[in-house]
Amino acid sequence: MSAAKKTVIGVLAGLIILLIVVPTVYVQVNKRLYAHRVMSYLLHEKHYSREEIASARGIWSVKLPPFLVKVKFSDEPEVEYTYFAHNEVLQFSHEITQTGLEQGISDADLKHYVPME
Repeated sequence: MSAAKKTVIGVLAGLIILLIVVPTVYVQVNKRLYAHRVMSYLLHEKHYSREEIASARGIWSVKLPPFLVKVKFSDEPEVEYTYFAHNEVLQFSHEITQTGLEQGISDADLKHYVPME
């Protein structure tokens, strides 16, 4: 194989790897960035303690907006709140798990629900 062919194959392989790696890294970095923004908002503006927040994980959504954060609170493990953190952080929705519904949890029982204005 000639040196020119090796160079072309090397460049094409590098481009293919970049086309796979760059979007993957972009998504992972943004998921962490948005989760961090929501955690910071909950800790510093809403004055929750770290112990009150069971988890905050960034999600890549196929819908718009592309990044959102799912938050579970320690005292409500059967409810998952969805936050957006694009221009400002705001709670968008919530979802009660099937187990929570079976336990009789309703929207009226939610402790961390913030109605949209």
